[in-house]
Amino acid sequence: MAARAYWKGFLRLSLVSIAVEIFNAVESKSEISFRQIHKPSGRRINYTKTVQGIGEVKSADIVKGYEVDNNNYMTLEPEEIDALKLESKKTIDLVRFVDASDIRGGPRTTVRQ
Repeated sequence: MAARAYWKGFLRLSLVSIAVEIFNAVESKSEISFRQIHKPSGRRINYTKTVQGIGEVKSADIVKGYEVDNNNYMTLEPEEIDALKLESKKTIDLVRFVDASDIRGGPRTTVRQ
């Protein structure tokens, strides 16, 4: 399975923005993943999205919602969710540089020019 980015955003230095993706540093190749299997047929169990009293629903009919009261939800369109997102969650602003000696432990690598 291809690695998925833990966070995606931008590193911004003045007017220059650089796309950044952060990945988990731990590999999970050694982990075992089990599937639920229907014992009589030996086939994998599938999950369908259903609504009580209605039955199976199409993915196009599913929206995100926030529970405001017991079983009372406020639904949001994707555009509304995007409008609520803070810019700072997707951008790291570099405001100044520091000397390597100011970083605890000092420089760990030698830069050759």
